[in-house]
Formats: sequence, C-alpha cells, structure tokens
Amino acid sequence: MIPTEILIAFGISSFFTVLFPLLLLVLLAIRRAISLRPLLIGVLAFFVSQILLRIPLLSILSTQGWFLTFAQQQMLLYLILLSASAGLFEESARLLGAKCFCKGRRSYRDAVSFGLGHGLCEVVLLVGLSSIGNLLYCVMINSGSLGAAASGSAEMLQQITAALASVSTASIYLGIVERISAVLFHVFASVLIFYGVNRGHSFRYWLFALLAHTAFNVAATFLVQYSNIWICEGVLLLLGLLSLAYVLHVRKVNEIQKIAS
Repeated sequence: MIPTEILIAFGISSFFTVLFPLLLLVLLAIRRAISLRPLLIGVLAFFVSQILLRIPLLSILSTQGWFLTFAQQQMLLYLILLSASAGLFEESARLLGAKCFCKGRRSYRDAVSFGLGHGLCEVVLLVGLSSIGNLLYCVMINSGSLGAAASGSAEMLQQITAALASVSTASIYLGIVERISAVLFHVFASVLIFYGVNRGHSFRYWLFALLAHTAFNVAATFLVQYSNIWICEGVLLLLGLLSLAYVLHVRKVNEIQKIAS
C-alpha cells in the first residue's frame, strides 16, 4: 500500500504542475495580460528544442560506449556540458523564436508571454505528466487494480510499489518550488533575449542568456550532488527571485521610457 501522505503529495503536485498552469494562462489571457502568439511560440520553442531534439539526442548518445565511458571518467566535465547543452538548445530556440517568429510582437508583454509559454510547457511535460502518472499508479496499487492489470509481472509490480512507497513527500513538494524557480528563470531569459533582439545585439544577449542558463543548471546539478535537496532548492529559489527582480526592473524602465516619450 502507498501511504496517504504520498497520494496527497502527488495530487497536489499534479494540480500545481498541470491544472494550475493552464488555469493561470486562461486567466491571464482573459485579462489580456499576455500575448497568445508569443506564448504559443514559447511553447513550441521548448517542445522542439528539448522534446524533439535534445532529449532524443541524449538518449542516442547514452547507448554509445564512448559516451558512457566519458560520463563515468569525466563526471565533472560531463555534468557541466550536460547543463550547457540545455542552455544551448533552449536559448537558441528562444532567439530563433523571438527573431524570426515574433516580428512586430517584441514588447515587454510579448517577452513575458514567450517566457511563460516556454517555462510552463516544461512544467507540464517534464513534471506534471509524471506526477499524474505516479498518482494514477498509487491509486491503482491501493485499489488492487494495478495487480490485476499486471498479472504475470509480480516482480515489476513489487518494484513499482516499493519505489513509490519510498518517495519522500518533501521531495515532491520541493519539486513544485523548483518549477517555480525554473519558470521565473525562463521569463527572465526571454526578456533578456527580446531585449537584445530589439536593440540589435542578438548574439550578445543570446550569449548572456546561455551563460545564465548554464550557471542555473550547473548550480542545480552540483548542489544536488554535493549538498542536500533543501540547500539546492533554496539556492534555485533565490536565483529565481533574482530573475524576477530583473524582469520587474525592465518593466519599470519601460514604463519610465513611455512616460518620458
């Protein structure tokens, strides 16, 4: 049996990583606080760069002996390159989306919309669907329906049950906090890229976004490896709040410029 507190934690995670992002976007759209076209392009930027390109590429590389040997023998460099690859794919897609598919739609609101589309797509696909799947598994295990459906696979059923029963509820809740930090970063990176495109310095600001993305991922990777999850999520939340501070600063500057003009 899966403890009730784990069921509740997966239920809360499912709500905040699937239903809540969708409700938030609908509310913002109704209030006209976001632009739908940049939002959708932001969704596509994440989906193409990660789901269609980077993740399948990493899956192929993970079957290669030389790559596995490199990952084992050069763990530090491997983790840095893995972090940088996420930034390379996502920031390149962000720049392409802003420069080629958001012509005439590069205002501050458009940049925030793009970032929300990118970040919330990541939340739903990488965390939300997994949370829903885990919740369904837990319900099926406790009701006995999973055992009936998996007849002949008793060993696999035991492994799934043991894995889910051993999950820390704190790690589930902290996963929600991590996604908040990530979404704030994606909005920051989008504002940064749009800022560069608008001022004719696309490459420079793409490089800034790439370095920031790499630093964010490296911090997450190394803190998980060499500290504990509480320190890791605390640092990531701090970085997310710093990202938010920059986004709000750009908004303030834009408002001052409008008044001056």
